[in-house]
Order: sequence, then structure tokens, then C-alpha cells
Amino acid sequence: MTLKRVFILLSLLALVGTLLLSNLYLKLHPSRAPALSHALFGYNADNPLYSFRGLKPEANNPTGIYYKDRVLVLMYHDVSPKPEDAGTLSVDHLDKQLQLMKDNNFNIITMSQYRDFILQASPVPENAVLLTFDDGYESLYTHAYPVLQKHNAPASAFLIVNLIDNEKYKGAPRVTWEQVDLMHKNGIEFFNHTFDSHKYFATGPSDSKKMSYLARRIFLKDKDRRETEEEYKQRVGNDLGQANDILAEKLGAPNHVLAFPYGAFSDELLEVSGKLGIDVTLTVRSGLNKTGQTNGFRLDAGGMANDPDLQLSLMKQAKKLIGNNKMEEVDHTRQYMFATFYALLVIGALWLWTGVKLIVKRRNKAGRGSM
Repeated sequence: MTLKRVFILLSLLALVGTLLLSNLYLKLHPSRAPALSHALFGYNADNPLYSFRGLKPEANNPTGIYYKDRVLVLMYHDVSPKPEDAGTLSVDHLDKQLQLMKDNNFNIITMSQYRDFILQASPVPENAVLLTFDDGYESLYTHAYPVLQKHNAPASAFLIVNLIDNEKYKGAPRVTWEQVDLMHKNGIEFFNHTFDSHKYFATGPSDSKKMSYLARRIFLKDKDRRETEEEYKQRVGNDLGQANDILAEKLGAPNHVLAFPYGAFSDELLEVSGKLGIDVTLTVRSGLNKTGQTNGFRLDAGGMANDPDLQLSLMKQAKKLIGNNKMEEVDHTRQYMFATFYALLVIGALWLWTGVKLIVKRRNKAGRGSM
């Protein structure tokens, strides 16, 4: 094969690789290019939850059966009468969501029921739903709790334990232990969302690359290196263990459930959690949970852009739209993306080398022709 043909072939491979890399990147980060993501995948920049095609308001079906032997876990964060933050759900929308669930034969279960289903294959009702609230915002007590009581709906909340009754904390208001105790006696279960590891932290000498403090080994500036695996396991074990101990003391029962901050996890983190007696964990990846799915899926049902009618449509079609999701799929996409990136580096180096060779060859040929 001539040098010119090799150059053309490498150019085509580089083009195909670039397109493939872009496609994989957009699947992982659709919000970086919303218009293109919408054209390719139907991504909705205003509300990514409803990017699934075909969602529309539907008539109530009080006897409908949409899935069996599965649990759909819904995730919420802050709640407010007048949301000002993109991640905050309006009180009216929470109220409408719960009413629509009731009107369409969805059955809200407790975390205890969910855990028994996951670990022991205990039966759950058809169209089973678990409600979860992350971060322990004060609004859980002031705004969400009254709505949950109105609908007689149990729920589970994940607390960043160090933020509760912490006078040094100056961020968004959180629940107090007194409020936790009252809610705990009235249908709200509380679980681990770390003691003080809900944050991003540098994983390298530069602060530009920050990742989950709980799920990744951090960079130790005083030692000019990353944590060892042993140091990492000890750090996260101490944090989660401390949260577990306080929750057990305050609630009178051991903690067995953890929601990962930002949904980020690793094999090492799952190992440490298991040794602490945490046998059920939750991410932020969408899907339906079946028996044995100890690291569970959650569907984001919060946020200012939430549309209760479209969410209900998605819940009714959950078996078709997200019922076959696997926890490994996102990891594989990331692996494919990095493999493609490194392949492109090799192709690029060969392309550059071939191009230089072609230029040199043409110059030599031109030089001989002018003699």
C-alpha cells in the first residue's frame, strides 16, 4: 500500500473515531451539547428526565398494572412552594405526583419492604414505588412531610449526618434531630448519606479534576500523591461507620442502607460498605429494581422543571423504557469512550507521521525535478 493510501485510510479512521468518540461522550454528558443531543437521542435540555420519546399526559387508570416483581425508586432533594433552584421541586408538583400515583394504582412501599424484597425476594405489590429524599434539607420537614402525611405515603430520607444541628454549618438549612425523631415516629425512615463526605475533591495535583470524595481516591497535597487503596478504604470506612453509629444511636436501630453522593461508587466502596453492614445501596441511575439488585437504580422525580403528568407517563412505561437497564451499561460506555480516545491518539500519531513523510517525499521529488 502506498504512503498516500495509508494517509487516506488513517484520515478516514480518524474521522470515524472522532464521530464515535463524540457519540459516546454525548451519551454520558448530553447537557454539554443539548441541541445535538436532542437531535441524536431526543435529549430534552429543559428536563432530561423526559427525553424518552412518546411521553404524553395519559388518562387515569385506577386498575392498571404496569410492572410486577419490580420496584421503581424515585429520588427527590429540596422542596419549596416557590422553587428558585433547578434542583428544587415545587410543593404543588409533589402533591400532584402523589395524587396521580394513587389514582393510577401505584403502591408506595417502605424501605423495610424494599430491603426485604431485594435481599430475601419478599413479595411487593404490583406497581411498587419507593420514595427517597436526599441530603436532609429542612424542607423535608417543613414542606414535604405535610404532603406525605396528607397522602399517607411512607418515605425514606438520606442524611448527611454531620450537618444536623451543626452550629458551624452555614449552608442550606437542614433538618434537626428533633424533627428527625418526630418524622421517624410517623412513617419516615432515615439512612446514611455519609457523615461528612458529600463533596467533590481533587484527585490529582491540579484542582481542575475533582470527583466524588467518597467514591474516589483523593490527592494528598501534603504527601504529593494520591491515597493508597488502604488509606482510601480506611477514610471512607471511618466516615460511613461514624454516620452509622450516630444513626443507630438516634434512631434505635442499626443502619443497613446507603445512598451514594452524586450516585458515584466503586468496587472498593461497595466492599467497605458491605463490611459495615450496609447491604443495600442506591445510585442515581435510572432503572427498575429486581430481587438481588443490591446496588439499586433511582429515577429523578425532583427539580423545578418536573412535569407530574409526563413523569406519570414514564412511570407507566417504566418496564419498556428503563426496565432493561443494567448497572454496568454506563461503565461500559465510559470504558468504550476511553478506549476510543486512546485509539485516536495512536491513529493521530500515525496520521501525523505519515503526513510528514508525504510532505518530505513531495519536497524531495520537487527538488529533484528542479535540478
